[in-house]
Amino acid sequence: MTLRELHERIAATQPAHWRLLPAGPGFGGGGATRAVAEEDEGEGDGSGAVQGDDAGARPGTPNASDAGHLHRAVLRADVDLVLTWGLRESPRDYFEPWLGNLGRMSEVRCDRILLDVLWRGSLVDRLLGLAFRDFLLPFPRSRTPRVKGLPDRFYARDETPAWKLAHELTFPDGVAFERVGHRSGLRVE
Repeated sequence: MTLRELHERIAATQPAHWRLLPAGPGFGGGGATRAVAEEDEGEGDGSGAVQGDDAGARPGTPNASDAGHLHRAVLRADVDLVLTWGLRESPRDYFEPWLGNLGRMSEVRCDRILLDVLWRGSLVDRLLGLAFRDFLLPFPRSRTPRVKGLPDRFYARDETPAWKLAHELTFPDGVAFERVGHRSGLRVE
């Protein structure tokens, strides 16, 4: 199985073809109990455990203290193919002027997160994306500006199906992925 074949297999699926696994042992977030030293966090009931998500966390994105992905999905027809996503790539919020294009769709604050493609338990691809309160997008790439001061931004066509699938699994009743992509002003290349 090649990397291209794995991405083609992902592109040929719909959310119904995947089993979204609940959070639990083996990956962080999603309301799981986390052991936290009282002196480090200053929270808890004296037992050293903190229940639930942090108050400031956004859906689809992990809390700063989580050590793993929030979401995991397994392809029903071939359990060798697994997608995991939600691990923050950077503790800082991401902001660029193009985010203003999203207007009222969401607050313009977002996190840089990772989407990992696993084949037979091995990490074979890692994609960088953006997690907003209500949707996910692939991380935009840029090239030398055609117009001085205006960077030419796009996201890769081969990464789009995996991010669309992750968006639809994370926000099944949310805004359509295509609408968000169009509204962002980013091109798919």
